[in-house]
This record gives sequence, C-alpha cells and structure tokens, in this order.
Amino acid sequence: MTKAPRNITLAASRCGHILPAVKVTNTMQEPILKVQNLSRHFGGVHAVQGVSCAVMPGQIFAVIGPNGAGKTTFFNCLSGIVSPSDGTVEFEGTRIEKRPPYQIAALGMARTWQTIRLFAHLTVLENVLIGCHSRGRCGFLSSLLYLPWQRREERVLRQEALEQMDRLDIAHLADAPVDTLPFLQQRRVELARALAARPRLLLLDEPAAGLNTRETTHLGELIRSIRQRGVSILLVEHDMSLVMDISDRVLVLDHGTPLAEGTPREIQENEKVIATYLGSDED
Repeated sequence: MTKAPRNITLAASRCGHILPAVKVTNTMQEPILKVQNLSRHFGGVHAVQGVSCAVMPGQIFAVIGPNGAGKTTFFNCLSGIVSPSDGTVEFEGTRIEKRPPYQIAALGMARTWQTIRLFAHLTVLENVLIGCHSRGRCGFLSSLLYLPWQRREERVLRQEALEQMDRLDIAHLADAPVDTLPFLQQRRVELARALAARPRLLLLDEPAAGLNTRETTHLGELIRSIRQRGVSILLVEHDMSLVMDISDRVLVLDHGTPLAEGTPREIQENEKVIATYLGSDED
C-alpha cells in the first residue's frame, strides 16, 4: 500500500494531538438541526421561500419535490455554500446561517453532492483522508518539516480513513486512482470521505442518482446502517421508493415553498402532494 501524501492531513490549527473522534450517539431531545423561515432569493427569483423544519437526533429526514422545487438551494443554504436571504439555521443550538462551509463542517455537519466531486488525480485513500482534515491539529510548518507528531497524526488519521473505507467495502481499493472506479464505487468513496469527518449530521444530495434498482436497495441499507451508528441524516432524493422506505419524516417543497410535512404514509396520502406529482383531475 502506498504512503499517502504528506500534505493530506494538513490543518491550519495547532499541532500536538488529534481532535478526538466525535461521539455520534446523541440523546438530546432538542432538534440537532432547526430551520426557521429560511428564504433565498436570486434577484426576483425566490428559489426558497419560508421553509421551516426540524431534524431530530438519529432521524432520517427527507426533502422531496419536483425539479426546480428549491431542494439543492435549500441544501446549499444549510451547508454554507450560499447565504440565506432571510431566516435562521441552528445546528445543535449554534447559529450557522452566516458561517462559511469549512466552519460548518468543523462543527459536525458533512455533505455529499448530486454530482460526484472527488479529486480525480488522487487515490481512493487520499480522497477519504481529505475528510479527516477538519480533525487534524498539525499546521503547515510541522507538516512541511514532517515532524514526529505530524507523522503520528497522519498514522492515526490514515487508520481511521481505512476503517471508514472498510465499512463501505472499498478498503481493497485504497491505492486505486479514483477516476478509474465505476460510478457506484465513486459514490461510496464520496460517502466515506464525508463520514471520515465524523459528522453528527450528514446531508445527502440525491445519493441514488445514477444507480439501478439493486444498487439503490443496497444504498438504503447503507443509509440505515449509518443512522444506527448515531448519525442523523438529511436527505434530498428523487427516488420515491427509497425515500418512503427509509425516512422517518418527509418535507415536500414546491416552487421553493413548503407544501407538506409528515411521515411517509402521511405524505403518500396527502392530496396536495398527489396533485403536485401526478396532477389533479382538473388538469
């Protein structure tokens, strides 16, 4: 197995020890994520308008809606990619709506993307190690000089990255260039990279995109296993069979505004949701 590049575990903070692995078991009764009246406008376009919801610890919370419903913009507001025009976002009681993505990730929120965003010129292991970045403590100088404490940190983070890869059945691909892998395996690499940050809340942006029925079923089992490890999950997805099978609660957006929220059964029986997806008799 080849040695990971020395600069993979660089961190901008003090060196001397590694941030402890986050304990993901959360018994709080308060929401881990609380969104109130969230809006995002692009000029005269209201991509998201007045969205409120709460994700409880250990919950799988899905956001669905037709194309153009504002789902990805909603995700981008939560993860710091764009700033909301109005409203608040609290993660474990901390306001995050004005924070940059790297600070939100350091607080314990990680995400994946609808379009896979891996570093094609790096190996699988090197991509996953990047997810450990926020938990490193070695700064630029100690990494440049490759000092003993930096080497110790790298060994620990490397082992944790391999453990995440093993859970997703990709440890045997550690040295493979990531751009040589099939689509499903690249999805697993991206998920392993997000989990390497030890998040307490994981945002999944259409993880089933491009997967066939068998692969989607396996993905559902994988998401459940992540939840069993104490990680709360916020999911945007078009595959309704997956959403209804694994979700605890579902929020429906339509043209950026909330249409309905409830359990999967309540959403399936909601007349407004049925009309939005299937069209009403008057149509």
